[in-house]
Amino acid sequence: MNQYNSSIPKFIVSVFLIVTGFFSSTI
Repeated sequence: MNQYNSSIPKFIVSVFLIVTGFFSSTI
């Protein structure tokens, strides 16, 4: 249960970093 809760923020952070990197690359 705890591992599942811990994997949600990790997924959000990963997506955020990818989107930020892609956005930075576009500019």
